[in-house]
Amino acid sequence: MQLVPSSDQPRQVRQRCVFYLSGFDPKGAAHYHAMYRTEAALQSQVAGMPMEVGVRQKTASGNSFWKVSANPPEGPVKTHYVFLRWDDIVREHWPRSRIRLITDLLCTTWLNLRSGTLWRMFRLSWPPAVALFAPFLLLCAVLLGTPLLAAIVVWQIPPIDGWVPTIVAITALTALWLAIALALEKKYGMAWLLRSYAFTASQAGGRASQIDARLEQHAESLLHRINNYADDEVLIVGHSSGSMMAASVLAKALSRDPQLGARGPVVSLLTLGQCMPMLGCLPQARAFRSDLQRLANAEAIDWLDFSAPPDGCCFALTDPLAACGVTNEKERQDRPKLLSPRFAEMFELPQYLAIKRDKLRMHFQYLMAGSKAISYDFFAITAGAKTLADRFKNEASVRRYAGLQIVKIKNSAPRHIAGGAF
Repeated sequence: MQLVPSSDQPRQVRQRCVFYLSGFDPKGAAHYHAMYRTEAALQSQVAGMPMEVGVRQKTASGNSFWKVSANPPEGPVKTHYVFLRWDDIVREHWPRSRIRLITDLLCTTWLNLRSGTLWRMFRLSWPPAVALFAPFLLLCAVLLGTPLLAAIVVWQIPPIDGWVPTIVAITALTALWLAIALALEKKYGMAWLLRSYAFTASQAGGRASQIDARLEQHAESLLHRINNYADDEVLIVGHSSGSMMAASVLAKALSRDPQLGARGPVVSLLTLGQCMPMLGCLPQARAFRSDLQRLANAEAIDWLDFSAPPDGCCFALTDPLAACGVTNEKERQDRPKLLSPRFAEMFELPQYLAIKRDKLRMHFQYLMAGSKAISYDFFAITAGAKTLADRFKNEASVRRYAGLQIVKIKNSAPRHIAGGAF
């Protein structure tokens, strides 16, 4: 295999393979293929890059793929887009029972509180920490608020003339209180966040063995593609919780072939809306921190991380390595390169404000089209003629962003990680 050109010599992409890992989402390849095809057509009109997205097909391993043909100004590009599935595992960890959800909530919140992980996440970036803690606060509000409302009703409507008016008032107010709680849960996707939160705790504690085996399989698929096809770039993409999975897949591949990226195709990692501290700050997540350490030292791998401060489900512009107590040997400041997608520049102000109010929609904007062409373009990244590093080589990594920190963090590593106690 021939050597990769130096970073000073841009490598034009004619053939690319994308390996995509979704977040903690029970929806599978059909949903994400439809989204990619729809949004690619919209972005094509905005950016002027004709694209054709082929039909979805299945592999023997259960993954899905589709072909993408694009015609950027530099010349035609063919992309083999692979959806690395773990949605079946998500569905196995998607409890529908309210009792089970409440049990998971209490256990996971207690784990994060007693280990100091929740406070650590609050210090790193308060919006995702609030989003994770909100279901517990809502449960407390329901459990404490209901008897409080009953006491207020008894005080205001004493049962002098019988209990019927009092019971009717208590029932009506309780129903209203529960309706408000359910509306808040639905509006902010709290049940979805809770399930993701609980699964991450299970993964850290080694109670989700299916995901470890699946990530090993995906690493094998990645190595097979790199070693058997003439791609110019192999791009691994992880969105949301999928950023953790993408990092682990690439790290497992590196453990088998440390020369990945140093020869053969350019190997790039793109993480979008990452929430790695949710796993990496847990004391039990030694295996994941080991994966991050391997990535930190893989100089031949280009790693870019895009996260947006208005996205309350991610740790925006937070270095995932430093947050999880991982350092790179050469102390590179662009490992990974942290960039903002600048969603506000993608739309006219009224449209942007409407998207900003929809927290779930904002979290998925990384994968969607805009109404204006800007430097961040998911479809140019995955189907255009430039490698990930070349596309953003002139943009400096954002460092020391403290806009969402409650207090400035002096020591990047939590004590239970930096001190090696666990």
